[in-house]
Amino acid sequence: MQPPPQAPRLLNFNRAVLAQALELLDCCAAHPEVRYADFVGPHLRHVVEHYDAFVAQLEARTIDYDARPRDPGVEQDPQVARGRIGAITAALATLSRTGLKNPLAIHLLGGLEGDEHFVTFSSAERELMFLASHAIHHYAQIKLHLAALGIELNPDFGKAPATVHHEHSH
Repeated sequence: MQPPPQAPRLLNFNRAVLAQALELLDCCAAHPEVRYADFVGPHLRHVVEHYDAFVAQLEARTIDYDARPRDPGVEQDPQVARGRIGAITAALATLSRTGLKNPLAIHLLGGLEGDEHFVTFSSAERELMFLASHAIHHYAQIKLHLAALGIELNPDFGKAPATVHHEHSH
Protein backbone atom coordinates (compact mmCIF):
# COMPACT_ATOMS: atom_id res chain seq x y z
CA MET A 1 0.00 0.00 0.00
CA GLN A 2 1.35 3.41 -0.96
CA PRO A 3 1.48 5.97 1.84
CA PRO A 4 -0.89 8.87 1.41
CA PRO A 5 0.62 12.05 -0.03
CA GLN A 6 0.93 13.69 3.37
CA ALA A 7 3.02 10.86 4.87
CA PRO A 8 6.20 11.75 2.95
CA ARG A 9 5.74 15.41 3.91
CA LEU A 10 5.31 14.49 7.58
CA LEU A 11 8.41 12.34 7.44
CA ASN A 12 10.37 15.16 5.80
CA PHE A 13 9.08 17.61 8.41
CA ASN A 14 10.27 15.35 11.22
CA ARG A 15 13.65 14.85 9.58
CA ALA A 16 13.95 18.65 9.33
CA VAL A 17 13.05 19.00 13.02
CA LEU A 18 15.75 16.46 13.88
CA ALA A 19 18.22 18.34 11.65
CA GLN A 20 17.57 21.36 13.89
CA ALA A 21 18.72 19.25 16.84
CA LEU A 22 22.00 18.61 15.01
CA GLU A 23 22.36 22.36 14.45
CA LEU A 24 21.72 22.85 18.16
CA LEU A 25 24.50 20.38 18.97
CA ASP A 26 26.82 22.32 16.65
CA CYS A 27 25.92 25.52 18.48
CA CYS A 28 26.64 23.93 21.85
CA ALA A 29 30.02 22.69 20.58
CA ALA A 30 30.86 26.22 19.42
CA HIS A 31 30.01 27.68 22.83
CA PRO A 32 31.88 25.96 25.64
CA GLU A 33 30.03 28.10 28.18
CA VAL A 34 26.95 25.99 27.46
CA ARG A 35 27.08 23.16 29.92
CA TYR A 36 25.25 20.67 27.72
CA ALA A 37 24.42 18.14 30.44
CA ASP A 38 22.89 20.77 32.73
CA PHE A 39 19.99 21.93 30.57
CA VAL A 40 20.21 21.21 26.84
CA GLY A 41 21.03 17.52 27.26
CA PRO A 42 18.02 16.57 29.39
CA HIS A 43 15.62 18.28 26.99
CA LEU A 44 17.26 16.74 23.96
CA ARG A 45 17.30 13.29 25.60
CA HIS A 46 13.58 13.58 26.22
CA VAL A 47 12.95 14.42 22.56
CA VAL A 48 15.26 11.71 21.26
CA GLU A 49 13.69 9.04 23.44
CA HIS A 50 10.19 9.87 22.24
CA TYR A 51 11.36 9.45 18.66
CA ASP A 52 13.17 6.24 19.65
CA ALA A 53 9.98 4.84 21.18
CA PHE A 54 8.04 5.66 18.02
CA VAL A 55 10.45 4.00 15.58
CA ALA A 56 11.12 1.00 17.85
CA GLN A 57 7.47 0.25 18.62
CA LEU A 58 5.75 1.24 15.36
CA GLU A 59 5.81 -2.23 13.84
CA ALA A 60 4.04 -3.66 16.89
CA ARG A 61 1.29 -1.02 16.40
CA THR A 62 1.49 -0.17 20.12
CA ILE A 63 3.50 2.79 21.36
CA ASP A 64 4.21 3.52 24.98
CA TYR A 65 6.22 6.74 25.24
CA ASP A 66 6.45 6.29 29.01
CA ALA A 67 8.35 3.00 28.61
CA ARG A 68 11.38 4.71 27.08
CA PRO A 69 14.85 3.83 28.42
CA ARG A 70 15.91 7.28 29.73
CA ASP A 71 19.53 6.90 28.62
CA PRO A 72 21.78 9.32 30.54
CA GLY A 73 24.38 9.07 27.75
CA VAL A 74 22.20 11.16 25.41
CA GLU A 75 21.80 13.79 28.09
CA GLN A 76 25.47 13.93 29.06
CA ASP A 77 27.35 13.44 25.78
CA PRO A 78 26.48 15.44 22.66
CA GLN A 79 28.17 12.81 20.47
CA VAL A 80 25.87 10.11 21.81
CA ALA A 81 22.91 12.39 21.09
CA ARG A 82 24.22 13.05 17.58
CA GLY A 83 24.49 9.31 16.92
CA ARG A 84 20.99 8.60 18.16
CA ILE A 85 19.54 11.44 16.08
CA GLY A 86 21.29 10.05 13.01
CA ALA A 87 19.85 6.59 13.68
CA ILE A 88 16.34 7.99 14.14
CA THR A 89 16.63 10.03 10.95
CA ALA A 90 17.70 6.92 9.05
CA ALA A 91 14.82 4.92 10.53
CA LEU A 92 12.32 7.61 9.53
CA ALA A 93 13.69 7.49 5.97
CA THR A 94 12.66 3.84 5.73
CA LEU A 95 9.09 4.51 6.88
CA SER A 96 8.06 6.18 3.64
CA ARG A 97 7.70 2.69 2.16
CA THR A 98 5.31 1.45 4.83
CA GLY A 99 1.66 2.05 5.49
CA LEU A 100 1.30 4.79 8.05
CA LYS A 101 -2.48 4.86 8.24
CA ASN A 102 -3.03 1.70 10.30
CA PRO A 103 -4.30 2.36 13.82
CA LEU A 104 -1.85 2.45 16.71
CA ALA A 105 -2.59 1.89 20.38
CA ILE A 106 -0.98 4.69 22.38
CA HIS A 107 -0.34 4.02 26.07
CA LEU A 108 0.08 6.79 28.60
CA LEU A 109 0.39 6.96 32.34
CA GLY A 110 -1.80 9.68 33.77
CA GLY A 111 -3.17 10.83 37.05
CA LEU A 112 -1.02 13.19 39.07
CA GLU A 113 0.94 10.27 40.51
CA GLY A 114 1.15 8.17 37.34
CA ASP A 115 -1.39 5.77 38.79
CA GLU A 116 -3.77 5.81 35.82
CA HIS A 117 -3.09 3.87 32.63
CA PHE A 118 -4.76 5.16 29.48
CA VAL A 119 -4.90 3.66 26.02
CA THR A 120 -6.18 5.58 23.04
CA PHE A 121 -5.94 5.06 19.31
CA SER A 122 -4.03 7.10 16.82
CA SER A 123 -2.13 6.72 13.56
CA ALA A 124 1.54 6.97 12.68
CA GLU A 125 0.76 10.19 10.82
CA ARG A 126 -0.82 11.73 13.92
CA GLU A 127 2.09 10.58 16.06
CA LEU A 128 4.55 12.16 13.62
CA MET A 129 2.68 15.45 14.07
CA PHE A 130 2.91 15.00 17.85
CA LEU A 131 6.64 14.20 17.76
CA ALA A 132 7.49 17.28 15.72
CA SER A 133 5.34 19.55 17.90
CA HIS A 134 6.76 18.01 21.07
CA ALA A 135 10.34 18.52 19.85
CA ILE A 136 9.68 22.14 18.88
CA HIS A 137 8.18 22.78 22.32
CA HIS A 138 11.39 21.55 23.96
CA TYR A 139 13.50 23.50 21.48
CA ALA A 140 11.68 26.66 22.60
CA GLN A 141 12.73 26.00 26.19
CA ILE A 142 16.31 25.36 25.12
CA LYS A 143 16.31 28.55 23.05
CA LEU A 144 15.26 30.62 26.08
CA HIS A 145 18.05 29.07 28.13
CA LEU A 146 20.66 29.81 25.48
CA ALA A 147 19.36 33.35 25.00
CA ALA A 148 19.88 33.94 28.73
CA LEU A 149 23.51 32.98 28.13
CA GLY A 150 23.70 35.48 25.26
CA ILE A 151 23.64 32.80 22.56
CA GLU A 152 21.31 33.46 19.66
CA LEU A 153 19.87 30.70 17.53
CA ASN A 154 17.99 30.92 14.25
CA PRO A 155 15.03 33.23 14.96
CA ASP A 156 12.58 30.48 13.88
CA PHE A 157 14.16 27.78 16.07
CA GLY A 158 11.69 26.63 18.70
CA LYS A 159 8.72 28.37 17.12
CA ALA A 160 5.53 26.65 16.14
CA PRO A 161 5.24 26.35 12.35
CA ALA A 162 1.97 28.30 12.45
CA THR A 163 3.75 31.16 14.24
CA VAL A 164 6.58 31.14 11.70
CA HIS A 165 4.06 31.13 8.86
CA HIS A 166 2.12 34.00 10.42
CA GLU A 167 5.24 36.09 11.02
CA HIS A 168 6.58 35.52 7.51
CA SER A 169 3.26 36.36 5.85
CA HIS A 170 2.87 39.75 7.55
